[in-house]
Amino acid sequence: MENKTDSTWITEDKFPDGKIILLDGRVEDCHPRMTKEQPPYTDKEREADKERFIKNAFFFLAHKERILTDSRMFLCPVSMGSIGFADPTLGIYLQWWETCVGAMFTDKKGRRGLLYKLSGSSLSGHNFCGVVHEDGTTKNVELHPFKDYRDSFIRINNLYKSSKQKYQAYSLRQVLDILDHEEEGDRDYAHAINEQMQTQEINVLNERVHHLNARIEMLEHSLSNARQELREEKLLHFYDRYKDLEMHIFSKVEQLLQQKRDLKMALRRGDYTNQVYERQVNDITKRINEAEEELEKFKSEEINRVFPNEGLLFCQIESEVNKFREK
Repeated sequence: MENKTDSTWITEDKFPDGKIILLDGRVEDCHPRMTKEQPPYTDKEREADKERFIKNAFFFLAHKERILTDSRMFLCPVSMGSIGFADPTLGIYLQWWETCVGAMFTDKKGRRGLLYKLSGSSLSGHNFCGVVHEDGTTKNVELHPFKDYRDSFIRINNLYKSSKQKYQAYSLRQVLDILDHEEEGDRDYAHAINEQMQTQEINVLNERVHHLNARIEMLEHSLSNARQELREEKLLHFYDRYKDLEMHIFSKVEQLLQQKRDLKMALRRGDYTNQVYERQVNDITKRINEAEEELEKFKSEEINRVFPNEGLLFCQIESEVNKFREK
């Protein structure tokens, strides 16, 4: 699983003063916080906001473009308690859902889901995460590989670390009130959600295609290497067999040549008549020719058998083998 945003990741230290930059490159104006200290966020309020966020997750998704155009909505705090990441915001979730493959999905039963809780260890991979469906029901899931989900969330969350401290932010209740107020009659959110889900499903398919293509490329590379190794083994095996036969033939020929020399010496001593000598010498010469033909026959027939359609010459095989053994 990979983040589908541009590989050149923006950093918060490059944000212009009074602005934030979204992952798609859009720049939004921010509103400096008032000097008056805000009242502490109580556990009761935090728990209420958690339920509010889960209940309205798909509503926020349907209004993503509106939320991303207002920094106060974007920086609206979302406290999930056990998530373990510092002060995530509504805009961070929306960007994470959009860019992290698998953060929003349609399961095998056709139920759409949004990841809202990440809890686990990036070292062991053991995790206990949460999904909310369109009907508001939730369930616990285990993500694989958890580290990819965790790292992508942290990466986006850290991007807006100081912006959360410097600029104004609405509460979830305020965001909901504003969005409700801006609604004109009963709005069907299905189209907006369908569009985003379909885009994410396309991203998931593209990611799978990317991984499959990478897998195919790796397998093709492995196959190419295996074929090369097999060819190398065939060359070495053929050449070693040839050299063994060559040594045997040369030894045999040398013995026959010695027999020729011995016959000549015997002729000079008068042990044989010229007629007997010629007959025996011709027989030895024939056996020498047959041995040499055996070597040439092995060379040509075995090259064609072991390396059909390659048109290899023995000198080429010998050159390649010498290169292998020089490595």
